[in-house]
Amino acid sequence: MTFVYVLVSNEKDTYYEQTMISASSLLAHNKGAKVTIIVDQGTAATFTGKRTYHEKLDVQIREIQVPESYNNRDRSRFLKTTMYHYVDEDFLFIDGDTLVCEELKPDFSEDMVIGMVLDRHQKISEGSYQNFYEKRSKPLHWSAGYQDMHFNSGVIWVKKSPKAQKFFDEWHHLWKETLEKYAVVYDQTALNEVNVRLGGIVKEMDGTWNCQATRRSSFLKYLYSAKIMHYYASFGLTCFDLADKGVQRSILEMNHKKLDAILANPKIAFCSVQDVNADLISVKVQRTAFYRAIVFMYKRLKPVYRVIDKACGLIIRK
Repeated sequence: MTFVYVLVSNEKDTYYEQTMISASSLLAHNKGAKVTIIVDQGTAATFTGKRTYHEKLDVQIREIQVPESYNNRDRSRFLKTTMYHYVDEDFLFIDGDTLVCEELKPDFSEDMVIGMVLDRHQKISEGSYQNFYEKRSKPLHWSAGYQDMHFNSGVIWVKKSPKAQKFFDEWHHLWKETLEKYAVVYDQTALNEVNVRLGGIVKEMDGTWNCQATRRSSFLKYLYSAKIMHYYASFGLTCFDLADKGVQRSILEMNHKKLDAILANPKIAFCSVQDVNADLISVKVQRTAFYRAIVFMYKRLKPVYRVIDKACGLIIRK
């Protein structure tokens, strides 16, 4: 089998650095593993100077021609939805903003043609993202997920088969169609709609294969045994130290002590201040527009926030 990454990057972002860190952690725990990094022609053209770190690793670079009219975001999603055709055997796709924590031995059941972990380790009805999923899916008359499950595409197990090929072909078609017709760019939304149309072809993997260390995620119960940690580097708010772009860029430098410390023990590499919701009520409150309004006022309208907070304090004391 092969481990697969998709990389679209230039000197202005840190996707190259993220992927190099992830691939390095993978190879550190999986000696001799086959690793393929699928790139577009624009990314390949940037492989000069410091951006040749991949040459230090035992990885294959697979360059694919992508329509020049696509921006980098769409190029990445083009490659991700077509990657099935660039790999000749069963494979495990891994997002770049990840860390591999141990030896990976995919020994899934034979009927798992496509495998993924639930998004944020929650059923749709359990977590705080139901409105988010529906906001993206309903305008297209799609489903938010199959049987209360919305899958995260950060780690995907793929067993080469006609069923898997059909899944990827339909995923690419649906993503491309909605991009061209409606300028909708959400590849994960399209993925979950295809899963519904194919009757639930995606099977649930254990959460340790994609431990999503991010806000409003039920990842704590998988952290101790996590095989792959997914830290969501593209989000503005994150709890994981490696999401720091300065730390990411240091992989291309001679010295990177902070990065080394994170790689040595990634499961404790979290920000010093954490807030764990201990009850479902807190989670439900975070779903509301009122909660979002409070956060907005705190960030953008601090004087208004202080007045309301003070008034609430007076009412509660009474």
